[in-house]
Amino acid sequence: MIYAIPYILLIIYYGVLAVCYHQTNDERRCFHIKVGCIAMFIFFFGFRGFIFYDWTNYYQQFKALPDFTTLFTMKRWEWEPGFMLLAVGCKTIVPDYQFFVFICCVINTILMTRFFNKYTDNLPLAFVMFLSFNGIVLSTDLMRNSLSILLFVNSLVYLQRRKPLPFFAINLLGFTFHSTALVFMVMYFFLHRKYNKWILLAIFVTANAFYLMHIPLLKTMIGLIADVVMPSTKYWLDQYTKMDTVDGFGLSIGYLERLITFVLMFCYIDKLRKMRSESNIFINSVFLYLVLFLMLSEFRTVSTRVSGLFCFGYWIIWIDFIKCFAMRNNRLLFLAFVGIYCILKTYGSCNYALADYENTLFDTKSFSERYIFFRQHFNDNKK
Repeated sequence: MIYAIPYILLIIYYGVLAVCYHQTNDERRCFHIKVGCIAMFIFFFGFRGFIFYDWTNYYQQFKALPDFTTLFTMKRWEWEPGFMLLAVGCKTIVPDYQFFVFICCVINTILMTRFFNKYTDNLPLAFVMFLSFNGIVLSTDLMRNSLSILLFVNSLVYLQRRKPLPFFAINLLGFTFHSTALVFMVMYFFLHRKYNKWILLAIFVTANAFYLMHIPLLKTMIGLIADVVMPSTKYWLDQYTKMDTVDGFGLSIGYLERLITFVLMFCYIDKLRKMRSESNIFINSVFLYLVLFLMLSEFRTVSTRVSGLFCFGYWIIWIDFIKCFAMRNNRLLFLAFVGIYCILKTYGSCNYALADYENTLFDTKSFSERYIFFRQHFNDNKK
């Protein structure tokens, strides 16, 4: 419990602000609440210490970076060009990894707030949804991926308006931060469409069958590919499948949450589509998240990373669910369920040693001290 306390308190903080924001009509107070949301997020994640996993790679690679004077003489760039230029620019200004983390957090916060202000009417509640559904991981481990995802969600307005030039320009920028932005470019042709809910149901039932019956879809496909590739590539694929395979999967709280999400979305899909012109984008995103997670669940990393590209649909749809209930008591019950579940989900995802929170504005361990701690607990906490 002790490791998850800071993250749970952060969720509670935004929950309290969400209630205050809902109950006030004072524009000045609403503005102050929004400032409180943004300031707390930057304080918590922009000044974070060495928490979770990926800092072990990012820190060492950042320390090895040159400044702008010798950047283009390098034979090999470790990251995509946009992220590389951002990192080198930060190092040229202030040669400290924590400054780089802070700048990335500020950029993410601006993009995220811009997105939420457009599609939600309660910014603190949107922060609760973000943090509860993959936002903590995006804000700590997935520094490159988070930039491409948040650039994509800010391009959705052009997807809906069918304006390809600004849409592809923004996602080409996202591609310079993480190559998975290529997936987002393809979504221009599919994500906005209105699909028959019965077809969505049939696909979802099929995905559940693959998940519950332990049908190794991806492993079979990899096996077929491995038979026709070079021996070295086949060896790499074999080692990866052994390393990343989930020992067992089936019924769990996470699975029930995904099942409930789809059932609610299926039942209220007509109401959801009437709420906003962009509803199909978010409905289809949630659907892709659910199906991809279920179909690829035999591999933990592949399942979470690929499905996580569309987690943004959760941030909007779960808020829209509240408006689907006609009776006030039902809305209050659902809000109570959402609050309790978000706390429990945060506890489940952060209650392990490597999540032990530190803030650089206060006393914190050095890289060497934290790395020793990381090596001591990595095997115990690996999920």
